[in-house]
Amino acid sequence: MAYQGKVIILGDPAVGKTSLLSRYINGVFKNDYIQTLGANFLIKEIDLKKKIEKLTGEQTKIQDIKEKGFKLYFWDIGGQEDKLFVNEYYFAYSHGAMVVFNLVSRESFDNIEFWISKIYELSGDIPFLLVGNKNDLSDERVITQREIEEKAKEYGVKYYETSAKLDENVDKAFTALSIEILNKLT
Repeated sequence: MAYQGKVIILGDPAVGKTSLLSRYINGVFKNDYIQTLGANFLIKEIDLKKKIEKLTGEQTKIQDIKEKGFKLYFWDIGGQEDKLFVNEYYFAYSHGAMVVFNLVSRESFDNIEFWISKIYELSGDIPFLLVGNKNDLSDERVITQREIEEKAKEYGVKYYETSAKLDENVDKAFTALSIEILNKLT
């Protein structure tokens, strides 16, 4: 049986969580915006051939993971804070998280602290990344690189800038999170 992990994708509405996940899982980007109500659920089996050498844990367990495979189950959580109490059970038993904000929305960046606090409160000490999405809108950008680097340093996490629309760094961000999850398992 393959090893399994649960990942929650968090952030304000319209930051591109669903688009990032759709790009990563299905290789598709849709221009029309449909707000996620509740949560979406997708599965991706992770190809470990390129990632296994980046694992740092116990060698027998790494070999076991390599032989059995690794599947991640992604939960794209709706970003409406006022409805989050309905979705809080999605946080349970998570192995990792991605906190997404929109590079052209100050409010979405300011709200990442809320999402991170929910991770700690409901999921515990799990690996997570910060993801600044929509870097294809660089002319409209309102969040500076320095602000983001300071926030990532404050929480001791990695940061990735992505564009689901242009497929920039999407795989890189999900790969980094997968490796962090696997390293915690080994």
